[in-house]
Amino acid sequence: MNSCPFCPIGAGDVDGEVVAYRTTNVFVLPVPWQRAKNIGHCLVLPTAHVTSLHTAPRDLLAELFDVVAQVTAAVREAFGAPGSMVLQNDNIPGQMLSHLHVHAIPRSPDDGFILADPAKLEIPFGVRAQQAAQIREVLARR
Repeated sequence: MNSCPFCPIGAGDVDGEVVAYRTTNVFVLPVPWQRAKNIGHCLVLPTAHVTSLHTAPRDLLAELFDVVAQVTAAVREAFGAPGSMVLQNDNIPGQMLSHLHVHAIPRSPDDGFILADPAKLEIPFGVRAQQAAQIREVLARR
């Protein structure tokens, strides 16, 4: 049995309200813990349980990063950020989640972004569902 928290979401079995976007092989969701100055931080993930960037099939990587490009534009518009940052951890020591995922993080001038930020906020499910709706709205217009 797979205990990955992302696989049931990717399969469409649970938490559909927080899925901001879905293609055949990729889905997007706002993360549950976000920095106050980087609201709208999302993950872009394959629906299949792929564990690392270097083992993903090339066609999946093309689709994954096509969606990443769309989401970086969408979070900028949806949350008023002038820029974004893309981050991907690939089997780093201490990594808790072994499902391939790419972070799309809205960035603003003087947001003071640091990777190890103890001031991240827990974002309630309903707020994340609203963030997903905002991103869906922007992506639907593209």
